[in-house]
Amino acid sequence: MRKSLLLSVALGISCQINARDISGCLMLADPWVAVPYGDSEEQNLIRGLVRDADGPMGGVTVSVVGKSVSVQTDQNGNYSIRASVGDKLRFTAIGFMQKEVVITAEVANVVLEKDDKAIDEIVVTAMGIERSAKSLGYSTPKVAGDEVSDTQREAFFNGLQGRVPGLSINSTSGMPGASAQIVLRGFASISGDNSALIVVDGVPINNSTVNENDLAMNGPNRDLDYSNRAMDLNPEDIESYVIMKGPEATALYGSQGAGGAILITTKKAKAGSFGVSYNYSNRIESVNKFPERQYVYMQGLNGAYDGTSSYALGPKYKDDMVLHTDNIDNFFRKGYNQKHNMTFSGGSDNLSYRWSNEYNDNTGMVPNTRYTRVSSRLNATAKFSEKFDLNTSFNYVYSDNDKARKGATGYLMTLMRFNPLYDVRDWIDVKKNRVLNTKDIYNELDNPFWDTYRNPSNDEVNRTMASTNFAYKPFSWIRFKGTLGLDYSNTRGISVLHPQSYSGSGTATAPTGGRFSSYQNNTRILYGNFNASANTQIGKDFSVSGSLGFEIRDLSSITDSQYGTNFFDPDFYNINNTYASTRLSKNAYNDYRSLGYFGQAVFGYKELLYLTLSGRLDGSSRLMPNDPFFAYPSASLAFNFTDLNIFKNDETWLKDGKLRLSVGKTGKGPGRSYFTRSNYEPQYSTGGGYAYGFNGGNPLLHAEMTKEFETGIEFSLFNKFVTFDIAYFSRLSDGQIILPRLSYGSGFVLKMMNGGEVKNYGTEIQAIFNPIKKKDFNWNITFNYTQYKGKVLSLADELPELYDSDTWVLGGVRSAVLPGYSIGALSGTRFLRNDNGDVIINPSTGLPVAGTDRYYPIADRLPKFTLGTINKFNYKDLYLTFLWDWRYGGDVLNGLDYTLFTLGMSTKTLNREEPRVIKGVLQDGLENTANPTANHIAVTPYSASTYYYTNIEPEMFVERNVYTFRLRDVTLSYKLPKTATRFLGQKSSLSVFFTATDLLMFTNYTGLDPESNLNTPGLGGIGGYGIDFGNMGKPKGYNFGLSLKL
Repeated sequence: MRKSLLLSVALGISCQINARDISGCLMLADPWVAVPYGDSEEQNLIRGLVRDADGPMGGVTVSVVGKSVSVQTDQNGNYSIRASVGDKLRFTAIGFMQKEVVITAEVANVVLEKDDKAIDEIVVTAMGIERSAKSLGYSTPKVAGDEVSDTQREAFFNGLQGRVPGLSINSTSGMPGASAQIVLRGFASISGDNSALIVVDGVPINNSTVNENDLAMNGPNRDLDYSNRAMDLNPEDIESYVIMKGPEATALYGSQGAGGAILITTKKAKAGSFGVSYNYSNRIESVNKFPERQYVYMQGLNGAYDGTSSYALGPKYKDDMVLHTDNIDNFFRKGYNQKHNMTFSGGSDNLSYRWSNEYNDNTGMVPNTRYTRVSSRLNATAKFSEKFDLNTSFNYVYSDNDKARKGATGYLMTLMRFNPLYDVRDWIDVKKNRVLNTKDIYNELDNPFWDTYRNPSNDEVNRTMASTNFAYKPFSWIRFKGTLGLDYSNTRGISVLHPQSYSGSGTATAPTGGRFSSYQNNTRILYGNFNASANTQIGKDFSVSGSLGFEIRDLSSITDSQYGTNFFDPDFYNINNTYASTRLSKNAYNDYRSLGYFGQAVFGYKELLYLTLSGRLDGSSRLMPNDPFFAYPSASLAFNFTDLNIFKNDETWLKDGKLRLSVGKTGKGPGRSYFTRSNYEPQYSTGGGYAYGFNGGNPLLHAEMTKEFETGIEFSLFNKFVTFDIAYFSRLSDGQIILPRLSYGSGFVLKMMNGGEVKNYGTEIQAIFNPIKKKDFNWNITFNYTQYKGKVLSLADELPELYDSDTWVLGGVRSAVLPGYSIGALSGTRFLRNDNGDVIINPSTGLPVAGTDRYYPIADRLPKFTLGTINKFNYKDLYLTFLWDWRYGGDVLNGLDYTLFTLGMSTKTLNREEPRVIKGVLQDGLENTANPTANHIAVTPYSASTYYYTNIEPEMFVERNVYTFRLRDVTLSYKLPKTATRFLGQKSSLSVFFTATDLLMFTNYTGLDPESNLNTPGLGGIGGYGIDFGNMGKPKGYNFGLSLKL
């Protein structure tokens, strides 16, 4: 006689376990009561085969009706399940009609039939409205969640790169926890946020990045990085991504969706017996590309030795000198990542749950950098009746990020400038004092080890996301849906510059004795929407459906920050450890409320032609006391031409053909609050009080509007041997909200205003090939092609150029907005030139004459096209996937080489002993005549060091038409045979896998990584994209792991 054991756990999971199998578990409404659903004595092991017209079917869900037991068929269509004679088995598979059979024997074989209506995929669009894929007049590419999570990347957005046309992920660096811009169809906003809206189960979530302008230290958004909050999502919890790009696609989301949207559907609870899954992975990271410098010439100027000089423009190193040419290698280390995911699931047809837990720990290649994330997510689904169901989720996330400083005085620049006569590992003495080699603490740059260990920076996040979705369908033709959401995060951060550090010490005459900065941000978002959808059939051929609803969003973001100098105790990091007279504090409020009303009507004819009309009215508190409301319409047309009779006779060569057309208008209010009025700020100088701040108010401010047109076609050929989705779009963004600098005579430094037009246009193509589709072997290849251009058509009349000073990091170079040029332009100074464009040469030195303060466009950072190529192979239970990502065109400023060149440390300075004549004309009074004097003065940089650091033209360090061909992701997995895991249970499975990330990169770029970004996404606009300065690129990653299901 078999013995059974009834277990009750605090989560409300009830399991009946015997010596041979787990016969069933379910989640109870009362978590403290456990009741077995049946008597195991009466159950048998029912076996069978599921097939369709083409043969055996794998992945079919087989469940016992009314009981919490379910299994899936294997690759050969076989299944086995515990059930009793007389029970009813239900067989379900996507694209097939559901089938139920009553058990009369121990063998139950079934044949499933295709469901033509199910084949017309249902797509969840904006505001959770479900639409037939045939009715959509815009492109909606979809990516499976497992496709991204299988890459084992910490941030889901990095795993999306190359998998969707029109999507660009621009990472700040390759550090653990690095932020990234998530941009769809280019940079439409000059100064505002261009990031796509992230929507999780119908709730738009916070994806902000700390803006240092809100902090008391008032930083430039480039020396420290801050993770964007989309980093908090666990990729293992995500079922799918739907990318919404067009105006009609995102219009219902209002101003939030002006930059497009990524709709994330998380994995939900499913009816079935109690199950446990566990995934483990371990990754080793290494530097993808090491920086280089010259080791031939030592410190000094003009060929003369000076051991205290910051320049390496002295004589050659002597043969008997010991050079530590391995300093760069000795600084970096192997990075490690371990990740654990454990999920519990179960329940019945009416009540089910899924509880997932993650621990992710990533130690970076740079010493003392680490990113840790702990996540727990509980999802429950209740079906109270055939008409009403409810889904609730709760997600808690904790993350801790130890960061390194970047930029001009960060770890990379100090490493490259470190004197090779000394060992970089000798950085601290026994008394914990900084080891100095040539100068004092005020004049010698930090050792990079000192910088990463003694100038710490850390962010700590506690975040809670909760949502409830309900659907009520009282009749077959009408449905009510509602969503409530809460997103609350508390972020605390500190940044320290040690009293002995170069940047923390000040000067000998004005020492600062260390610098301390801290902040705490509390962001709370309350969200709700409600919509009613109805549909009806008019006669045999016509259908009408529509939705009406409203949405409300209430955001409160409060940042308290402190800044102080002069530490009492050099190793105690607290604002109370600074001189009271040096302390600054700042309290930044950003409260915002929006209200939107939306409607949509869809008119259909024979599933052949669909016309969709949408509209939204938005109200934004950021525009008050002006009229806060702005409205925008949209429309789309979908023509499913292969449903015409002429194509139905032979569907083997052309299927699923659709022509699309959509037009629309979206609006975007200011990205921050309180810009319609000038605000007072506390003063810290003697006397205190309040005065106007930097930003002047603008009571005439209004929303910037974007008009977009999209047309496209999709179809498949030769029985879906190849499928195409092609789109062309054109987007005009007018009334740009910009923040230009003003004359100080105005009383302000900056003022938000409307002015400017930007046009983005381009082509997107997705092509999916299935060269081989056999019973045991399949090969699928997907191409994602994107080509677009962005051009500034105009600015406000009084502005010849708009630039952001936070990108002005290298002398004479900055991110610029110039009418008539690309939105991705860089501007810089140039040498003085004559009327013919010849460089003017100083006749005394033979060197170019510095130009005026005028700035010229010197680079276009936008790529000419990108192409992501995904190959998928599977042979029985062996799977191989790899993604190549090709970016062609676009200019990159090599800021690292720019700096090393001016210091004589670049390998480009090794020819310094060769005389050269700079092409140009002499400044002798004849330079603008018909016969200027050509330059003939030879310069030898070895004895004239000013050649390298005086009047440098930054355009010399712009590398043009940069291409990168990167093997971004590789995944190889193998599912062990059932016989190997049978002892773990009937449903058990075990897979082992290997993944590699950023394994290979082929490029003509001479720097580290052309995908680096000088600034964080918190800056807005295009920021420092395409400026490579003080950052390491993405590391190579080798990952091994296993996946176990019970």
